Amino acid sequence: MVKVWVSKKSRRPHAPGFAYESGERSWLKDARFTARDIANDTLRLKQDGYNKTDIQREVDRNDFLRNNKCAVVGKALQAWGSYKELLNWWHDQDDTNVGKPSPPATDKKGAYPLVMAHTEGYRLTYNDETDRIRFRVSPKPYKKVKGHLRGRPEDLNLIESALADDEWSLGQAELLSRKSKIFDESSKCHGTSRYRDGVYYLHVTVKTEVEVSEPEDADTLVGVDINERNITLTALNRETMDTLGTLVLDYGSVKAERQRYHTITKRCQEHGQHSIHHQLGEKEERYTEWILHRLSRVVVEFAQQFSNPVIVFEDLTGIRDAIKYGTYMNRRLHKLPFHKFEKQVRYKATWNQIPCETVGSPYNSKSCSCCGHRGYRQGRRFRCTNDSCAVQQDHADRNASVNVAWRAWAKHAGVDVESVNYRTRKTQPFVRKVSLSGSGRSVNRPSSSREIALRGVLTT
Repeated sequence: MVKVWVSKKSRRPHAPGFAYESGERSWLKDARFTARDIANDTLRLKQDGYNKTDIQREVDRNDFLRNNKCAVVGKALQAWGSYKELLNWWHDQDDTNVGKPSPPATDKKGAYPLVMAHTEGYRLTYNDETDRIRFRVSPKPYKKVKGHLRGRPEDLNLIESALADDEWSLGQAELLSRKSKIFDESSKCHGTSRYRDGVYYLHVTVKTEVEVSEPEDADTLVGVDINERNITLTALNRETMDTLGTLVLDYGSVKAERQRYHTITKRCQEHGQHSIHHQLGEKEERYTEWILHRLSRVVVEFAQQFSNPVIVFEDLTGIRDAIKYGTYMNRRLHKLPFHKFEKQVRYKATWNQIPCETVGSPYNSKSCSCCGHRGYRQGRRFRCTNDSCAVQQDHADRNASVNVAWRAWAKHAGVDVESVNYRTRKTQPFVRKVSLSGSGRSVNRPSSSREIALRGVLTT
């Protein structure tokens, strides 16, 4: 049993919203635009070689709280650190003609998240009489916006626990807003629309200490196989190796959106609009982030349906170095968000006290999950070439996820993977495939990640 500190941040669109009681909305808007200027100046100075102390002194503002300024500078420097990590990775590649990272832009317009520390930039308190969580946000010196939070009961309960329990604490919060489209009747061009700041959201970080069991003590092995279109989950009973559930999540829309944005960017750059990739790149990143959060939530909720689970991933370290095709295929495959997806699953799983494990990946897609014999893929079908094996074909991605789960069992049992003939049951249940997107009123799509996760659980 391992104790770890974990944090959770409420996300849109269910993050706590504001119900104003005093103060002006314009103060919040002005503070977020000032935060954008500070973030741009921070990145510009960092490129010029300034250190953090000098940057904080240079970007000081009289109309901005000093503690909020330090938090915004820290957030901007995190973006710079991520860029440097990607750049170092790019320099280590053999083919440096593909996908060189671009530094964060220093001329972005629009509002920036207002980052605040608890009790300094913002304060939350619980009112027993009204049974509400009250907030006080200080966007500017001596100017405060007050009111109470609105949001999902589970999010508000977390914040309430952090306020009442010594084992919980509140960390930094980010103030954001979602633009609302309004019809402008006073415009000279009658019938036009414009945007304004809509509902404000407060992304509050809640921290606590949880106990996570060791992977070898788990009763259920949940194997995860990921490719450029599907994420496949299979849950196995550690004792009997019976399949408890299997689910295929289709996220092919990410590949389609990335290809669309790449085509638009390429055509715009051919016509001299070289800065278009900044705007489109942010849209692509936000869309991918949204899809990955939904997928990672489904993976964790799928694992929660079983007794004492462990989520098992393939070790994909160096996978991009091994992928050497043409320029088109390299661009497609190198942009697959393997690491980002696994990172999101891991922190959600840790929050729910579910351990994660990593196993080797050789031949998981080409080995039969029943006999271990090398087979081959034919589209989305896996075919075993062993005549004495009872499995003639299976869903290729599910077959790989079974092998991932089985490798976790072999790893802790001290079993040589290549020396065992029989692995799992000879027959596998029907694959349940769920798409995260759909169109039209007739589409039968689950309304929540919990409903999606339940579709993969086998009932007896």
